[in-house]
Amino acid sequence: MSNLFDESDFALFEQYAGRKSGDAPEGHEKLKKVYDKLGLVGDELKRRGYPTDIIRNPQNQGGKYSAYHWSQIYPKDKELFHEIEEIMFVVLGTLEKGLYLHIGFNTTNKNSPAKAKTIAKAIKDKTWIEYPLQVAAQYTCEEIADIVEEYYKEHWVQFNEFAKEIGIKRSQEILNNMELDKIKKLLVGNHNLILTGAPGTGKTYMAKKIAEAMGAEWKLVQFHPSYDYTDFVEGLRPMKKENQLGFERKDGVFKAFCKEAINSRGLQADQALEQFKKDLSVSQPIEISCFRDSSRKIRVQLNDEGAIKVYPINSKKKNCYPCPEKSVLTYLTTGEYDEKHDTYPPSVGEYIRKKYSVNAVAPSKPYVFIIDEINRGEISKIFGELFYSIDPGYRGEKGKVMTQYQNLVPQDDTFFNGFYIPENVYIIGTMNDIDRSVESMDFAMRRRFAWKEITASSRQSMLDEAVAWNGKKPTNEVIQEMKNRMNNLNACIIDQYQSSTNTSRDRIGLTKAYQIGASYFLKYGLYGNFDDLWENHLKGLLYEYLRGTTDIETKITRLHEAYKDTEAH
Repeated sequence: MSNLFDESDFALFEQYAGRKSGDAPEGHEKLKKVYDKLGLVGDELKRRGYPTDIIRNPQNQGGKYSAYHWSQIYPKDKELFHEIEEIMFVVLGTLEKGLYLHIGFNTTNKNSPAKAKTIAKAIKDKTWIEYPLQVAAQYTCEEIADIVEEYYKEHWVQFNEFAKEIGIKRSQEILNNMELDKIKKLLVGNHNLILTGAPGTGKTYMAKKIAEAMGAEWKLVQFHPSYDYTDFVEGLRPMKKENQLGFERKDGVFKAFCKEAINSRGLQADQALEQFKKDLSVSQPIEISCFRDSSRKIRVQLNDEGAIKVYPINSKKKNCYPCPEKSVLTYLTTGEYDEKHDTYPPSVGEYIRKKYSVNAVAPSKPYVFIIDEINRGEISKIFGELFYSIDPGYRGEKGKVMTQYQNLVPQDDTFFNGFYIPENVYIIGTMNDIDRSVESMDFAMRRRFAWKEITASSRQSMLDEAVAWNGKKPTNEVIQEMKNRMNNLNACIIDQYQSSTNTSRDRIGLTKAYQIGASYFLKYGLYGNFDDLWENHLKGLLYEYLRGTTDIETKITRLHEAYKDTEAH
């Protein structure tokens, strides 16, 4: 295989060093051929599995022919750190020196440029090298890629260690936040969400985290076989009045929750506009600040037809200007306006928004209703006629339904004319598909929910969170051992654990739905040792999993061997 570079490549760099591309436009195509050669190294690295961003451009941002980053190799674990994004740069050297290969780690931090600059310099000083390609002009593309790859593997560990020294936070937190954000968007887009997964994967914990991430008010209830419509929506409850026993209608927990969500909202945009006009008809005119310049004042009043008119105060022109209600509503509901022409509609709209607490621009506070073990109750019976209004397409008054006790709802009740689920109410259910004692969810109800599986591996990071341990968090070394044991046990459950005793007769034959989540391993805090955790919590659960299968004792032994393996595989 031929060498990648020749003497003409170096001559080109000497010829165009530091010149403006506008003064020597022919240089762009000539130099680009050299950059294309270097790009071949990036292609080779990409072929080897390194994600690369390859740039083939011989000019810098100032329009001069110059050294340029031609390849950026993003490590597969690029979110390893919370405060920085680390990138390994392979850089073309300076034109003045000829062709140089620069290799090293660099950092960026858009949120904290000053800190990033300090970190970047420290890392660059410690991990960057220059490799003159003049000396190695005889190298092939593959051989240069070997140099880069060798350096990368050697210095990645060094970079990690150095990052710890300067106090960069580990990024499991940011990875967790990324996953949380994905699930949050899924809930917001669908209004109804089911979190399903193996026992102990932290589904309920995740539901609470989602609610907190949304800045929502939230409430949790747990379904069970005796839970019914009267608990959830409304029903008759015994009451004693004047020494006589009777019954009265009472809101269920979900209906009461929906009332709270409605009462938390300000006026809707159209309601606020109407109220503004009513108040204006009584006390007109009023003076308000101009949207674009608060020092300027405008007078607002209604004309004889009830339309809003605006008069600039202290203006040389004594003109009267219309203020279209449609434009005011657009501003109130979307925050949008014509920046070139609209002055008065957003001025009036901003006044209305502040005075009447319109929540269209600043959306209503979300309310999240969490139903733990949602499939343990008879869902269709519990929801009743809400089967219709729970549909994401029927949130709000368009999904209004008459409840079973509608004739008993008092006139001053929010839902006197029918019950509906407000737009700012979201529902999260958690369920465990392998629980044989629970009700199944019918398909019509299923399609009204988005579904997200929470796996054991995706939530093992909860073991790192101090709050999860309730003040009894073990050392990081013990937590790592815990993760290794959990991963090995779960691999064994699905017959992917490798050991010297792995034979066909030892197969467990379960699916990932039977893997054990981190919540079970939090019980380590009760004992401080892994033997008691196995005997008191894990062993019995695994026996239950295997009930009805053959050769249970052999399978339990194999599972125990995997659990005792403390090494990562």
